[in-house]
Amino acid sequence: GTSSIQYQPGTALTALNNGFPASLRSIIAIRYRYIFLSRVLHFLTDAAMLSCLISPPASLQPRKIYNTLVPDVFPALPPDPRQDVPKAVERKMGKLAEYLQKYPARTAKVSRRLTRRMKKELKNQGYGQAKIAVYTYTYLLSKSSEEGSNFTFSYFTKELIDEPDAVIKTLLAHPEPIVKRFGAELLGSYIKSQSPVEHQLNAVEPLVVTVCELAGQAGGDQQLKVSSLGAIAEYVGLCHELKMLPTKLEEIMGAVLKNLDTSKSAGVAGGPQATSNESSLHGLAHSVLLKFKPFLQDISTVYRVMETLFWHLDQGGGWQKAEAVQNLMAIVQSSCSDQPFPLFAALIRHSSAPGLRPDERVVVTNLALQQAPVYSLSAFSMSLQELPRALTADQHSDTSQLRSTIAAAMRQLAQAVGDATQMCEAISAVLRSHTMPTKQAQACLDCALAAVLAVPDFPEPGRTFPGGNAPAQLLQQLAAIITVWGPASPDLRATACQLLGAVLTACGPGLRDEKQALGLMDMVLQMARNVSLGTPPDTAIMSRVLLTCLASRQPELLLHGVRLSKVLLKEALKYAPPANAAVAAERIASGTVERPGTGDEEADRLWAVALLMLINNLLSALASRSNCNQLLPLRFNVPVEACTSLKEEAGNLQSCSPVFEGNASAAEACLRAVQSEWPIEHWYGKVLDALCKGSVLQTHYMHNLQNIIFEPFEAHIMPGLPPTQQLAARHNVEPSSGAATGGAAHGRDAAITQLSSKFEAMARNRMASIKTERLNLQHIMDMLAEGDGDELTTAPTPAIDIAASNTAMVLASADQVVLTEGGILDMVKASEYPSQLPLGMGRLETSELLQRLEAVTG
Repeated sequence: GTSSIQYQPGTALTALNNGFPASLRSIIAIRYRYIFLSRVLHFLTDAAMLSCLISPPASLQPRKIYNTLVPDVFPALPPDPRQDVPKAVERKMGKLAEYLQKYPARTAKVSRRLTRRMKKELKNQGYGQAKIAVYTYTYLLSKSSEEGSNFTFSYFTKELIDEPDAVIKTLLAHPEPIVKRFGAELLGSYIKSQSPVEHQLNAVEPLVVTVCELAGQAGGDQQLKVSSLGAIAEYVGLCHELKMLPTKLEEIMGAVLKNLDTSKSAGVAGGPQATSNESSLHGLAHSVLLKFKPFLQDISTVYRVMETLFWHLDQGGGWQKAEAVQNLMAIVQSSCSDQPFPLFAALIRHSSAPGLRPDERVVVTNLALQQAPVYSLSAFSMSLQELPRALTADQHSDTSQLRSTIAAAMRQLAQAVGDATQMCEAISAVLRSHTMPTKQAQACLDCALAAVLAVPDFPEPGRTFPGGNAPAQLLQQLAAIITVWGPASPDLRATACQLLGAVLTACGPGLRDEKQALGLMDMVLQMARNVSLGTPPDTAIMSRVLLTCLASRQPELLLHGVRLSKVLLKEALKYAPPANAAVAAERIASGTVERPGTGDEEADRLWAVALLMLINNLLSALASRSNCNQLLPLRFNVPVEACTSLKEEAGNLQSCSPVFEGNASAAEACLRAVQSEWPIEHWYGKVLDALCKGSVLQTHYMHNLQNIIFEPFEAHIMPGLPPTQQLAARHNVEPSSGAATGGAAHGRDAAITQLSSKFEAMARNRMASIKTERLNLQHIMDMLAEGDGDELTTAPTPAIDIAASNTAMVLASADQVVLTEGGILDMVKASEYPSQLPLGMGRLETSELLQRLEAVTG
């Protein structure tokens, strides 16, 4: 058994030498060689398997080279922190970066060692070695952003950003400016190494706010400001790549504006000196401003930027530095946006900002007007909203210069619009927001008046309203202001009257819309009845309105003008002295002891004389427009000394003084003469006789003129215009004045008279339509009566009943139609309970009368 032989050194040789034959000795030798080789093979196999489980010896393991490379970066002699990094140190930084490219897993350990070393050096005030650590981070971050890099900026995020005592936060919070500068530079490098694919934008925003504060500090370290602006520039650039608006926009703009040089020597509007050296503080600030241009396509962003700019100028009287303001605006215009309208809108809005002085508001308004004229109508509307606020923002300052500047601005903006219709629509839209007679509403009317006065200078197509149709809503608003707000604010009334006169200038050949003309005539009548507020300028405007209404020569409007003259004469003679004692006794017997008016007889009689002069002017206009010179002798004789505040020139009444002046005795004598010489019905009959002699009205209406001319004046109430007399009775007299009772009673009487006349006209029209229907029915009955006998036996009886019922229905006298004061008040009380309507009204349409009453009284 050779299998039992154990291999030991020298065993085979001993056996061979113990007398074995040669052949056997060769076989034994081969066998032992095989066993030896098998054992060697098994040993090598086991050794290979064990090498996978047991670490190799230290001599065969890779060395921790970063333990050498990181300390090697720091030189033995601490460098000067204000000097550049030595070239030898940069080469060692490059070796460390190459090591991390091969072993990216060691990046975190390298970052921790750099952090520990930097904090140790800061504690020992070794700012030179701390700078080496910071610049090593900066170098590694720059290499991480290269294409094909095996590590990214996120490998350093934990030590630089995330930890409570992170590196960048520690550096920025250090008291030494040079260390703060290291932190700003490291923040800029960290932001620069990011990309739209991988970024930490939200994590760096608090640090960006910190560097904005450092950059905006007055008198701080120059290099620190440069480093801070560099970090801000990288942040804005990253936001642009991400297409995201910087959330800290106001802080960034504040830091940039505080470091802009607005002097001429610095170069403005993108000058070469301002942008060639971006490492300088002012050039870097300008370059950051340039980076905002892609964001300013959105108007809201422009407003945010401009608000920050305005806040910067508001501090310390910045608006008074005219040259600096002009240069700064030039920089902003060239660097921020190619759209001038947002800049204009922001400036106009800021003109009414609180805290500005009137001279500063003048500067802001002038800067707004320097913008390119685009979107002229929108610019006009916005200015009409904001500039009145600027006028009323300073209650105790001299605003004369500001008023003149704003008036010139409104004229310039109106010229840019160049179309009277569009401009008046814009004015109407702005006036709609003013619901109370406030100082701001007064300022708005002043601005609108300044704009409308520029209409005669417009180009020919836009100088007049197309077709002679004035903007209806603006006319309604002005009429409401004159008649409703006038009692509470005489200034508003006067300005609205001037504005109405200026608007009527653009009517060209006159108003052609009958409803508009009737509404304006009604406004004139209401102004005539408001004796407590009448002034010479009001009378002049009333004349201007009537002339515009009659200028189109339309027969319908001329007829309304004739009817209005009779009503105006009645109003004038109300204030005339009693003709004799019998009239006074009749007035006492009727219970109307108090005479109409304000209580001041002299003032009331002057107003009556002014109304007579208005009627004379109206007759002259009717004579010329209707080709009826026979009306001229019917003008009343008004002595010049009776009212020296008005004069008639070139067919228009002109105001000579703001208040009525004249000889009281002459005014009384004039009224007595008119009252005795021209009774109202007699005078109005003479007017009819004159019109029937070849006038335009006689040609148009022919024989019907004698019937329709005696119908009462029925105006068209403008929508949205309350009954002016009712409001006048409520507002026209202050409680402390002695004329309050008389004025209220007069307003109430005037309202009752006006409503009564309107209801009379409606009732008479209804009676006329009923009579027409009766005639038509009678005609049908006559035709039936002429038919064959079968139809006569069935048809007449019901027909006769119908005719009888219609006959009974129309048997109403004129006295039954007249509505008394008590009847009107009963209708008001019964309007909530239609079933309790007063009896005795016959078959009139009471529901229709109630609707009309509600439309008039509100």
